[in-house]
Amino acid sequence: MNQNNEPNMPIRVMLLISLYVVVSVIAIWRASTFQAFDLITLGVIPALIGLVKRAPWTKVLLLSYAGLQTLGFAAITTTAMIAYQITPDDVKLVFQGYNIPLFPLWLLLLSLVVFQWWVGLSIATRDYLIEK
Repeated sequence: MNQNNEPNMPIRVMLLISLYVVVSVIAIWRASTFQAFDLITLGVIPALIGLVKRAPWTKVLLLSYAGLQTLGFAAITTTAMIAYQITPDDVKLVFQGYNIPLFPLWLLLLSLVVFQWWVGLSIATRDYLIEK
């Protein structure tokens, strides 16, 4: 009989790992294509490795990474709101000829940051990272 005493990975951690895999691929593509290196995109790689390996430092790194994203999100949102008050016609996001609506993008980014905080602060994640 092969009994596995390790606790199962919580679904929220699986979803976070899936999100981090996608973001890691995009970060590596962005770094190799545009030679753009920054902490917000490439910082996901150590967090992903820590979650997969269940390293003891992962919780601190996960909360630090979510905090860094929260600060960046708040700064960009504040800047966009101020710019919109000055010249509303100039505040738009165009990527490869496509006009991206800002409010749905803002909601998506906010939900991703809130999701990371929820997973990082949950008891299930703490138990998963502590028990080996």
